[in-house]
Amino acid sequence: MHLEVSEQRSSLWGRKIMKQRIITAIVLVALFLPCVIVSGIPFKTLMAFIGVMATYELLSITKEPKPHFYLYIVLGAYILGSLFFSKGLLVSNMFIVIYMVVLLTCGIFDAGMPFLRISYYFTSATLVALGLHAIYYFRTALDLRYVILLALATLGADTFAYFVGRAIGKHKLNPRLSPKKTIEGSIGGIVCGGLLALAYAYFVHIPYPLTHLALMSFVLATTGQIGDLTFSSIKRTFEVKDYSQIFPGHGGVLDRFDSIIFNSMILGFLLTLL
Repeated sequence: MHLEVSEQRSSLWGRKIMKQRIITAIVLVALFLPCVIVSGIPFKTLMAFIGVMATYELLSITKEPKPHFYLYIVLGAYILGSLFFSKGLLVSNMFIVIYMVVLLTCGIFDAGMPFLRISYYFTSATLVALGLHAIYYFRTALDLRYVILLALATLGADTFAYFVGRAIGKHKLNPRLSPKKTIEGSIGGIVCGGLLALAYAYFVHIPYPLTHLALMSFVLATTGQIGDLTFSSIKRTFEVKDYSQIFPGHGGVLDRFDSIIFNSMILGFLLTLL
């Protein structure tokens, strides 16, 4: 009897969470998509919001010792400065070098910043800075097609991985970081997400040879999952479930856009390389 009641409560709770996630997702699409399409000031405002929230979330999950307020200014200046003022697809070396020197200097005078913590601040903020700047460059210097390609390869792979994993998944991909992900789902996501992105890139005539488009599509479908696990690893390190609770049912900005941020960095590198 008690088991049945417990199962009913669990089912109701699961439905409530799913409903909350769907409503939040619809609201996010309704708010964010027009900003990306219109570009200009709305898009810049959106990117600034994501940059500010990413800064807050990267620091807020660290405890014992709690980061001092000045670090929010340092990381925020680095991420926003790289986002809006770097030239080209990749973040300027000038921003990276200055940020590294500032962090190392802070570590000398701040007893709450051991070298491992400095390494986290440098690596995580640079990853976010590279990713956000690449997205900004795709939309402002190139065109909307590259943003859509990025979204289809990343979110397509994630969506297909979920459904394939539920249908035929048996072998766990990485139980420590993501207990529900399976090897079968991961492979299905890479194949289906890569094909979806490739079909889009081909039909909208992104100006690269078909072999290059295929390489970009399937690499992004693969690295998106790496990005997701990377940000999950950071959360496990600091023993938190979500980066924040700004989006009900989805967590924080970095919970929702981790793979996109990671993959935009990869796409920027591929476009530079090819």
